[in-house]
Amino acid sequence: MDTYVLCLDIGTTNIKAFLFEKNGEIFAQAKRKPKYIMEEKGQIEQDPKEIWELSRQVMEEVIKSNNLSPENIAAIGITTQRASFLFWDKNTGKIYSNIITWQDKRCASYTEKKNKSFYFRFLRGITKFIYLFTRDIKLLTFSTIKFTTDHTSMRTGYFLETHPEVKELISNPNTNVVWGTIDTWILWNLTEGRVFATDYSNAHTGLVDPFKLEYNSIYLKAMGIPEYILPEIRDTRGDFGKTKIFGGEIPITCLIGDQMASLFGQCCFNKGSMKVTNGTGSFVDLNTGQKCYASKRKLYPLIAWHINEQTTYMTEGMSHNAGNIIDWLQNELGLYNDPSETEKMALSVDSTEGVYFLPTFTTGISFPYWDSTARGNIFGVDLDTKKEHIVRAVLEGFCFRIKDIVEGIIKDTKIQIEKIKADGGVSQNKFLLQFLSDILEMDVELTGNPETTALGAAFMAGLAVGYWKSEEELLQIRRVEKTYKPQMTEEERNRKYMIWKDIVARSLDCVYY
Repeated sequence: MDTYVLCLDIGTTNIKAFLFEKNGEIFAQAKRKPKYIMEEKGQIEQDPKEIWELSRQVMEEVIKSNNLSPENIAAIGITTQRASFLFWDKNTGKIYSNIITWQDKRCASYTEKKNKSFYFRFLRGITKFIYLFTRDIKLLTFSTIKFTTDHTSMRTGYFLETHPEVKELISNPNTNVVWGTIDTWILWNLTEGRVFATDYSNAHTGLVDPFKLEYNSIYLKAMGIPEYILPEIRDTRGDFGKTKIFGGEIPITCLIGDQMASLFGQCCFNKGSMKVTNGTGSFVDLNTGQKCYASKRKLYPLIAWHINEQTTYMTEGMSHNAGNIIDWLQNELGLYNDPSETEKMALSVDSTEGVYFLPTFTTGISFPYWDSTARGNIFGVDLDTKKEHIVRAVLEGFCFRIKDIVEGIIKDTKIQIEKIKADGGVSQNKFLLQFLSDILEMDVELTGNPETTALGAAFMAGLAVGYWKSEEELLQIRRVEKTYKPQMTEEERNRKYMIWKDIVARSLDCVYY
């Protein structure tokens, strides 16, 4: 009997299900596009019932449309967008909030207020002082902590402050109202309320101490979040119960955050392995092994996965804008009819003719600059500038931001990187990957599997049940479509990057009216 591993991949823009074969190839897939709720400025929410229903639909479709039964499914792995959460009653299923996504910015002023509060200023000050004597990496992390709207803790605290009725309900330790990220919500539905849990990669969103591997009581207290409403944290690969809703029992053996899944899907198993996912934004992730790394520039340690009492950590830097800028150029500026045209347009000119594009919108610019006032800018435009020059400058801008992040990670962790593995929809652009290789002076490997995030979750789930025997077997499965090698001279590389750094400096500390 043929068997497969089923992966449910709940991303920022799509909900997808895949059946993976033993060779890592996709046997079947299904996709749905959920709606967003954006009724006020900064609001980006989703309907929990819709997210669950679409998730159920895509899983059911890949099973039933191929005349399969639960006996054909060895295991289920679930990967989701991180840091999006909701409140519901774990006994009745009554929902007390929409899914408040990681993109929601309404807590910006609340976050700034918390960062400037005496409580956190004192915490940063005392830990910084003690760090001078102990050099304890944990103290360094606490001494530099400044929350952003990306942190689940901030959006949860803000939600409770603006929804006193929910705050009142959870003040009772015997409450049935619970809090969970999307993975917890989907798992609870798949197991029909039998399992209320998450894993370390999903839980670590400003709520978990990565050193103690438990909920951080200091942060919870500051945001008024009682620990008893939070899900149990389990190993990334292990027992998450079984689902019976498809006519038979299927074990659920993996929950993992999206970028962590992509890191595993790229077979970045060892310290020093790095990947970049170019999708809605660009996410650069480095496997730092069993050691936490932090920096004075707010490069915080993340839990990549926790298996059999062993934690693998990672460091992540992100640029929030990539694929969404490609869409903006098409939909709002009408520079092309399809994103696939950007590659040909960029290659049709020899250079940008001095045009530079800073790819940041309302999120500001993150690591290593950390300036929320920065906005997207186009520099060097004149009457001879063509749309092809602008498109090329946009793609180069993505690469410059990735270089900022890669160089910053190397500087702060002191870990040398030999190559970087690329995945994501925007990474299918050949011009972009060649320029990335040139500007990084590093080999860039394009994966042969375009669904690396889903593959990583499937790998995790399959290993748990013996579908695949070892990480060594997975290394044999991973395919490399092409390796891009640096072709740019050192002089040109340095000149371009020097101009880029000047462009960024001109864009910081801006006030817009």
